[in-house]
Order: sequence, then C-alpha cells, then structure tokens
Amino acid sequence: MYALQQAMRAVRANWVASVSTIATMILSLTVLAGFSLLTLNLNAWLSRLQSELELSAYLNDSADEAVLIDTIQSWSEIRSVDFIPKESAINDLGRDFPSISVATDLVGNPLPDRLDMRVVDPRFVSTVSAKLQGLAGVTEVQDGSDTAETFVAINESVQVIGSILIIVLLTSSLFAIVNSIRAAITARAREIEVMRLVGATREFIRAPFLIEGFLLGLISAGVALALIIPGYQFVLYRLSDRLQFLPLVRDLWLLIRVTGLLFALALLVGIVGSAISISQHLREEV
Repeated sequence: MYALQQAMRAVRANWVASVSTIATMILSLTVLAGFSLLTLNLNAWLSRLQSELELSAYLNDSADEAVLIDTIQSWSEIRSVDFIPKESAINDLGRDFPSISVATDLVGNPLPDRLDMRVVDPRFVSTVSAKLQGLAGVTEVQDGSDTAETFVAINESVQVIGSILIIVLLTSSLFAIVNSIRAAITARAREIEVMRLVGATREFIRAPFLIEGFLLGLISAGVALALIIPGYQFVLYRLSDRLQFLPLVRDLWLLIRVTGLLFALALLVGIVGSAISISQHLREEV
C-alpha cells in the first residue's frame, strides 16, 4: 500500500510528465490498434481473393481428363480441381452472350475442355503452372501469375510496414515512460537519500517507481481501448452497407484477443520503461 500511495502521489506531483506520457502511449496504442484492425481486414480480403484465384489448363481432344485430375489432385499445392467440358463452357458463354449460340450452330463449338484449379497459396501458382505445362494433353495454361504476385507483394508490404510501425511507436512510448520516471526520481532525490541512510532495501525504494510505470501503462491502455472499441464499431456500422462486397472482420473473440494483447503490451512497456529508468538513475542512490 505504501508503494502504491507513493506511486499515485508521484503521478499527481509530476502531472505534466504523466499526462505527456499517457498521451503519447494513448496515441501509440490507438495507431497500433488501428493498424492491427486494418491488417486483419486486409488479410480477410486477400484471403477471399486468394481463394477465388484460379488456374485454367486447356486440353486437347485426346487428353484423358480422369488421369489428369488424379495426377493434379495428388499435388500438395492444389486445393481443388474441376473439369469443365467444352459443352458446359459454351453454354455458360451463350447465357451471357446469346449471339454466341447462333455462331455455334454455324461453325460448331470452338472451345476446348479445361481444368480449373485453386491452389493452397498464391506463391505456388508459378510452380503449378510449370507442372501443368509438362502434362500430356495440356495445350495452354492461364495462371493469373500477375494477380498472385500482387497478392504476395501486398501481404509482404503490410508485414514490413507493420513491423516498422510497431518498433517506432513502442520505442516512443518507452522513452516517454523513462522520462516520466526520471522526473519522479529527480523530485524525490532527497527522500531517496534519507531512505537509503535509514537502511531501506533496494526493493522498497524501487517499488513505487515500478508501480508508477504500471499505473501509467494501465491508464493509457484503458483510455485507448475506450476509444478503439467504439471507434471500430462505428467504422463497421458506416462501411457495412456501403462495402458489402468486402469481408469486414466482426469476430468478437478475435477483437478481444487484439485488444487484450494491446492492453498487456501497454502494461509491459510501463514496467520495462520504469525498470530501465530505475537502473540508470538510481544506481548511485541505492
């Protein structure tokens, strides 16, 4: 209780540094949460696009589609294989373009049989395409490699940007905590000297400063989450009707995990920042 009282007194006494630290951490946590939620939604959107990415292998008249399907399904990169006979393909085309049916009656069906495939990961598109071109009976392969490479590039760019952003924001929050605890140590320098002279232990002297960092992280996390959760719900409400084709993340358990991780991260930064400041500025005093 003594350590908690001293920590709360330090927060009030150095309110300028405390408010500055809390504001910095709130901003950092809010940006991190916003980026995390944006990444989750972007990944959901990319996952849908990736699941719809198809390769098409066109077959000649002598191709044995059963053998080809069995061979392709044995590949670990393949998620599914569908055989589309040329009759079904021309019928589908005729429904969209009725004039095609008239031309077909005159010249016959010019379309070949084909196999439509979906891969487990878009990174495998080029590998699967090369394998398909080596199969007997396959005359042409359309692999959508440009689209697959775009998906991969977006995912990798998001991961790199996210890593840089996390490092920068956490570092700024850490320095804010260190400076705030340093101000508290400076303000209590005479009191710390007296405690040292009367035989106070290291843990007794350091405990209030660790608790102060914990409190700063706790307050920052609480305020940030109070802004983030309603803000995200508001964004979902405004966008759900206008962007119905996008798979927006609404999984409550997933949102709880994200906010819980941010909460734990704020407490960790508070404690680590306090420990760093104590180790630097109380070495001689204790």
